[in-house]
Amino acid sequence: MERHWKVAIPVILAVLVATILGACVPAPPAEEVVAPPVEEEPPPAVVEEEAPAPEEELTVYVVVHGGIAHPFWRVVEKGAADADALYPDLKVIYSGPEEYDLEEFVSLVEAAIAAKPNGLIVTITSHEALDEPLRRAIEGGLPVIAINAMDPRPEAERIPYLTYIGEDHYMMGALVAKKMLAMMRENGVEPEGAVYGNHHPGAFHIEQRAAGFVDTVKAEGIPAEQIDVTEDPVKGAEVLVAYLKANPDTNMVQPAGTPHSEAFIPRAIEEGYTPGNDLFVATIDLSPKVLEYIEDGTMLFATDQQQYLQGYLSVVHMYLHLKYGFVPPPAPISTGEAAATKDLVPMIRDLVEKGYK
Repeated sequence: MERHWKVAIPVILAVLVATILGACVPAPPAEEVVAPPVEEEPPPAVVEEEAPAPEEELTVYVVVHGGIAHPFWRVVEKGAADADALYPDLKVIYSGPEEYDLEEFVSLVEAAIAAKPNGLIVTITSHEALDEPLRRAIEGGLPVIAINAMDPRPEAERIPYLTYIGEDHYMMGALVAKKMLAMMRENGVEPEGAVYGNHHPGAFHIEQRAAGFVDTVKAEGIPAEQIDVTEDPVKGAEVLVAYLKANPDTNMVQPAGTPHSEAFIPRAIEEGYTPGNDLFVATIDLSPKVLEYIEDGTMLFATDQQQYLQGYLSVVHMYLHLKYGFVPPPAPISTGEAAATKDLVPMIRDLVEKGYK
């Protein structure tokens, strides 16, 4: 065993020396490995999105029977215009005769229907004259809203418009009569006779208002009638003065709307009457001059049917119906039978001057 061990030792030593010497020899330099270039992905292409198509413009016609220059109807027009301004995809076209003319009004309604608007807002001044064209239009898919003047027939018989926005005309006439009778008696004056000026003979809603007034006064045992004062306020004032001279017991006068009342009062004063003393006057609707008359006692009061809301609400309800299928509340949507007396003048003057009443 010793022999074998002695021989192995020199061999092991030789291997160790060779290994150590080998470790001291520098290794050849390693070759540099260059990674292949990474190709950059091109930026994603910019896809231009198409601009959204503009919303369909909705066209709504508003056709009224009254003279469009009349102060009352300018307020209705303002209401419609203010509602129109709320919706960028809505176009409201407002029209009516320059002065009240039933035949021309019906022609304007026919023209509006022929223009194929999305909706029609209209005064039902004569349900007989408008029945056929409006039924035809509604059956053809045209939505209709009535304002200011309604079809007075029962629902099953009337023109099938979506709703009506405005006053109850008979009730308004009755309100005027009741209020006048009460205020005169509060002042110690007994009503002896009454006259109602009708500036639109043949217009059903005006006839209804006059009937409400006359019926209420007659129910008290007091003579009363309506008379034609024409569309012209100056002529109307002459007609009323002539009536008073022919009927000297008459001490209750409803001259018609604001222009007729503003023309009548100074003319009556010229003839020696003293409104607020021997003659008692009330009117339909408001104006700055009417408010002055109410404040100084020349006039008892004026009724307010809030015609601004008739224009405004009708456009809003029509737009919501056309755009979203909203069904407006059933008729009537009342804009009020209110009396503006002296105590209310400070509250409403600003609204009247700005064209909201």
